[in-house]
Amino acid sequence: MAAVPAATPTQVGLRHAITENRKALDLRVFLADVRSRPGWTPVSLKPSGMLYVRPTAVIGRSDLIGIQSATDQKGDGILVLILSDEGLRKLREATAANPGLRLALVVGRTMLAAPGYAAPITQQQLAFGVGSARNAELAARSVAGVDASPSTGGF
Repeated sequence: MAAVPAATPTQVGLRHAITENRKALDLRVFLADVRSRPGWTPVSLKPSGMLYVRPTAVIGRSDLIGIQSATDQKGDGILVLILSDEGLRKLREATAANPGLRLALVVGRTMLAAPGYAAPITQQQLAFGVGSARNAELAARSVAGVDASPSTGGF
């Protein structure tokens, strides 16, 4: 599994297939950098800092064949994207052509993670640390279009 520095999953949730579903939230992965780049969109980070995001996504929900939540040894949430062959090709080409940047994971209108990568992505599974196990499960279910359990908020 290609980890974009997220720990190796120790507990894995249900794998959700990605199918056409009007209830599903969009998922996109963008190239991002901490340095300003012409034409890239500045995004303010909390509590401080700035990230510059390329306005066109490298991959989207349609480039996935599955998604699942997991946790690492500390219990932190991990969202695992299972890429189609075409999605992997796009991501491999983008990360090879743009070494040492970040991959910004956006679900709906929320950026959940933006870890750096040191080498081109070459594996079918891509793992993102997303904070809590609850965040990972909500994101996986939302992208798959599976009804999430009642909650008092988003990610």
